[in-house]
Amino acid sequence: MKRMNNLGGILLSKVKTNNLLTPAQAAKDLGISVATLRKYSLIVERTTKNGKYFERNSQNNRLYTQKNIEDFKEMVKLSHGPKMTLETSAAQIYPAPAADGGKQSDTKQDDEVANLQTTIAKLESENKKRELTINDLKQELTDVQKSKEQLQVELDTLKQQAEEKIENKVAEKDENIKARINEKVTDDKKGHWWNKFMN
Repeated sequence: MKRMNNLGGILLSKVKTNNLLTPAQAAKDLGISVATLRKYSLIVERTTKNGKYFERNSQNNRLYTQKNIEDFKEMVKLSHGPKMTLETSAAQIYPAPAADGGKQSDTKQDDEVANLQTTIAKLESENKKRELTINDLKQELTDVQKSKEQLQVELDTLKQQAEEKIENKVAEKDENIKARINEKVTDDKKGHWWNKFMN
């Protein structure tokens, strides 16, 4: 018996440490019986459609948080209003899950998929635009390179023509000089006109 008391003390200590209250402790805080607390708990579980709304210990007994206690107090307070019951009060405090929860979940997933597809489409479109821009730049670069090569060809041609003109002028000058020299030599051989009279 002493061992059981010790065990009970350990369990209670553990419960307090976790800030969870046993049905007896919760009922005492609310000033109601454990049976009434059980009734409140069932109403909450039906309203939320969640049989595991409250924490449970290894013996499957419900355990209550301070928030649960405050919600119970609010539920009882609301139930005293006109045309209000514990059930209608619970419905205000504990919103029931939507009847088409599954459909809503599917709809949400569909929306997420649609959003992802839209995002992917935008990214693909932006990527195509970038590719077009890159291709345009490549084409411009190619055109510039071709223009540069063409200008180089024209420059080389002009340079060659200039060199040929210079060479032609030099050759022409050389010919003129040679012609003058030949004339001079010929004149020297003939002698001056007055030499005829002197002989």
